[in-house]
Amino acid sequence: MRRTQAERRARAESALIAAAARLIAEHGSTGVTLARVGEEAGFSRGLATHYFGSKAALLARLQEAALAEAMAAAAPERSGAGAVDELCGFARGCLEGVRNPTDLGRAFVVLGAEALAGASELTAAVAELDARTREWAAEVVGQGQRDGELRPGVDPGAFALAFVGLLKGLVVQAAAGPKAFDVGVAVAESERWIRLALTAG
Repeated sequence: MRRTQAERRARAESALIAAAARLIAEHGSTGVTLARVGEEAGFSRGLATHYFGSKAALLARLQEAALAEAMAAAAPERSGAGAVDELCGFARGCLEGVRNPTDLGRAFVVLGAEALAGASELTAAVAELDARTREWAAEVVGQGQRDGELRPGVDPGAFALAFVGLLKGLVVQAAAGPKAFDVGVAVAESERWIRLALTAG
């Protein structure tokens, strides 16, 4: 069956993002060009430019794909498991990604580190994705309070800030030293903190 133009474009974009993730995971983003990404994906040197327009746009799209991968591990569509279980699931997904990282996950960590180092083309994208993750976490907490699952005294926004900070801190530590800590212990302690923060008192 012949693919539609939209299907061909989607497959090409996916291949380009995967190629960019492989290159950035191994070498960082500084020396990665759109032409090199096109070649790595098996296409012409100009295809990445045609689809994304700029390196910054490609990197922003890659970060969106990486966040979507992490969010998928937590079933963020509100599966009905409950707010605490969904937040614990998201934390588990992020940290398990440290144990068995995908190219996309490794690239996400590299880009985040480069943004902290002042790479201006990345900083805005990282800040936006952090904000979206905080918004999601705050909404999960708010819904849990409306459902009577979580104690009402929790500030959803403040919890979301601490939640994202906890996970990013652990992921960065693991990236800096792959054997810095036991992932299983980190998962268990993160889940314990989430449950205490949202239900204790």
